[in-house]
Amino acid sequence: MDTTEELNGTYFYNGHANVTQQELFWLIFLEGFADRTGWGVETAAMILAGQPILPKRVVLGSKVKRTSIASKLSRRILKNVRLPWGMRIETSVLGHSRATNKLGAIVGRAVPHIGYTQAVVMLAVVARDTRNKYNIIVRPKDRIEWVYF
Repeated sequence: MDTTEELNGTYFYNGHANVTQQELFWLIFLEGFADRTGWGVETAAMILAGQPILPKRVVLGSKVKRTSIASKLSRRILKNVRLPWGMRIETSVLGHSRATNKLGAIVGRAVPHIGYTQAVVMLAVVARDTRNKYNIIVRPKDRIEWVYF
């Protein structure tokens, strides 16, 4: 048998025999997801580094009692770097909007959002690849037509 073959109305794929069309789809999806785990490690690291897990002193007007590793490190690396001309950028801190002109704070607060974006892009790419491979393997009547992928 080949890697991909149709057998009595079911499929044979990568050593899995008698696979239904739904099982075939998920096998292909998981295979594609596993192929992209290099992205997954970076994505998870960015999301985790941006989570507020470190205690901090509470300053006047702040409701946040914790900070993230990314925020600590970016503030330390970009200690006195500020945006030019007194420009301030709105950033999100645990659902609260805060304006700042410190580049370290902006970078530290953006890290988890970049991780979330990477995760969404990774899932979209895996879904597109899954659809393409699945449609090549299955019978024409079982094909998926996703116009938005």
